[in-house]
Amino acid sequence: MSHRQDLLKRIEALETSRRLIDDEIAQAKASLEQIEAEQQAAWEDNQYVKDRTTRRLADYCRSLGYFIAGCQTKEPDSVFYAIAKTILKRREDAVPFLKELYSHDKKEFSYPIADLPADRKTDLLNICTQMQKNGWISFTNSKSEILVTSSFPKAAKNFLNGGWAEEANRYLVNKVLTEYAGSHKLKYKVFWDVRLKQIDSDRSNSNDMQLDLAVQINDFFYIFETKSGVLGIQKWVERAQIFNQNGNRFLTCCVDSSVNPKLFQPYRLLALDHLEKQLVDLLENDFPPAQP
Repeated sequence: MSHRQDLLKRIEALETSRRLIDDEIAQAKASLEQIEAEQQAAWEDNQYVKDRTTRRLADYCRSLGYFIAGCQTKEPDSVFYAIAKTILKRREDAVPFLKELYSHDKKEFSYPIADLPADRKTDLLNICTQMQKNGWISFTNSKSEILVTSSFPKAAKNFLNGGWAEEANRYLVNKVLTEYAGSHKLKYKVFWDVRLKQIDSDRSNSNDMQLDLAVQINDFFYIFETKSGVLGIQKWVERAQIFNQNGNRFLTCCVDSSVNPKLFQPYRLLALDHLEKQLVDLLENDFPPAQP
């Protein structure tokens, strides 16, 4: 075969390959357009996009690659809220008691209170009374002990295992925002139990991420994560990298006030004991009072 014939065959083979590649590119583009059209249709049909209350949050999450799969906007359950405030007040006594409740599911157990001062004993018994009124436990008490039978419903079990801290955190954040907005030009909305799904996810799970608390303050978002146990540093860093952008903030709130927040800088750690002051300081930095 001559060199000329060899070149002609190579050209013919390359042109065939190019046609095949062009066909594959066209098919890939068509598939991509279909996926994008389906995603856009799903986006426009999303109830949180349609709702004016959540539209800004939906837009914000979309900019990060997520759409809202679930979100609570109504006032939280007053029962959990009320008990969480009492637990927060007497955390050193209440948390060990909650752990015992969690480990003695549907069983009777004795909890010692002989060494507690009168006011702390009263607060712990108040928590028991609130729980009993809601059918979560039954109890009797003497000067030295509380005899408790736990009958917590499955839906409320998480409250014992750290869920109370999320309720307490939501109470404190709402309290600070209400007071701060009352004396500053500030508009805010509070969203909780925000469930996010990656826009391009092909997994069948209901959501890929859950946020304890998201607060829209003017044009920015504060995202709060509540930790009642060990701080998950990797997850903390990953979420901070997602949400700490363009004036928005990711804030981790912990129960243990002995942890030094400076150890985790530039990531922000707020302790529930000091959250009100720390959050006010942050608001004053981000949303200072207007100068006269």
